[in-house]
Amino acid sequence: MRYLLSIGLAAMLSASFAPAPAALAAPPATQSDAHKAAALELAKLVNESNDMAGQVDKVLAGIAAQAFSTDPNLVALKEEYPGIEKLFLDTMRPIMMDELQLMLPDYNAAVGAFFASNFTMAEIGELAAFWRSDAGQALMRSVTGHLDFAATSKELVGQMSGDQELSVSGASVDADKRRAAVRGVRDLTPDQRIAVMRFGLTPTGRKMQTLVEQKNEIDRQWANRDLSPGAEARIEREIGDALVNYIEAEERKRSAAQ
Repeated sequence: MRYLLSIGLAAMLSASFAPAPAALAAPPATQSDAHKAAALELAKLVNESNDMAGQVDKVLAGIAAQAFSTDPNLVALKEEYPGIEKLFLDTMRPIMMDELQLMLPDYNAAVGAFFASNFTMAEIGELAAFWRSDAGQALMRSVTGHLDFAATSKELVGQMSGDQELSVSGASVDADKRRAAVRGVRDLTPDQRIAVMRFGLTPTGRKMQTLVEQKNEIDRQWANRDLSPGAEARIEREIGDALVNYIEAEERKRSAAQ
């Protein structure tokens, strides 16, 4: 089974900036070790600022809320055993957090390769300076805070009733990010909003805007990455054990109360 593990960089510059010019400088043909290292550090900065663990937690909560309110079997289970949704979250959370730590170095490398392939060393420095600034950090916190993964949760839960393998589409990734970006920019202070808009109008800011869809595609591919065999085994074992133990405990309580 595939599961949504990460939704990395939000559409940081979407919705509030003017369209980018059609012509852009070609990406650098060669990349020095320093260039690659700077791109990797930028990827780590962005991913850490976007609170990847918090996003995985939100994805789990969103999928659980959607599944336990729409799937007839899960709705019935929740009605019969209140608290079962929390049990699912409490059991899944440590498994997915361990999986996140396992895959994060490779994800950082993929995002770093994206930056290295599309931005010069100087442009990477400009992006890093912006995302380290008060306005850049405020933007990432605000956008991340508004990510609710409603579209992706609905899409995945809708697929659970069929025989197809779970798969997140680019449309749902884009929808969730755009909605969060619009809300995130709206909640900034006037000074922060102006600083974000100013950066968005620079050549580097405009270039980043044109590459949002390409970055979203990277995130979509990683969202559909297979779980490690260890995580799949833990899910089968630990979810099943937790469910059986919870139901048995509830039944003992009910029997004792009679």
